[in-house]
Amino acid sequence: MNKLMNRALIVVFGSGAALIVLGGAACDAPEHEPWTANDITTAKMDRAKASPEGHWRQMSDNAMLSDMAVHDYYFVPHSTELSGTGAERLSRLAVYLDTYGGTVRYDTLQKDDKLVQKRIDHVREFLEVSGTDMSKVEVTAMLAGGRTMSARQAITIDEKGTAKPQGGAASPIVVGPAPNP
Repeated sequence: MNKLMNRALIVVFGSGAALIVLGGAACDAPEHEPWTANDITTAKMDRAKASPEGHWRQMSDNAMLSDMAVHDYYFVPHSTELSGTGAERLSRLAVYLDTYGGTVRYDTLQKDDKLVQKRIDHVREFLEVSGTDMSKVEVTAMLAGGRTMSARQAITIDEKGTAKPQGGAASPIVVGPAPNP
């Protein structure tokens, strides 16, 4: 009877040990593939949160395409040379212009027509050297074409001018309601 009891205990404990080993191996198993649409969407959002740069770049490119404009701050002050920011913007824009074409608008506050024309020529030259098919591209001085505000609103703001300090203080900080619409 003792031998039979010992054999039964060995079988029971042996089976238990095997289950423990299998259970431990299961803990190291790779996670399952997402099973539901919710799992798939959650996994995609988690990946996007972990590495958002690609999404930010795509949003930035979409915004750039909505107005396709360059401004004075894309040039080295008092010169016709593009700044690093201007060169980066035009490099990114060149790919889209080569594919789709369009009008690049130089939105400027410069009054010197010669400087404006030289900057426009420089933008055109930069795009051409970048490999853009310039037969589909126009570069001109005009208001940016995005949907940020209408020309009428921009003119109203420009005519109103920069906010002046209020009160007797010499501080340029304006306290109170915004001076521009």
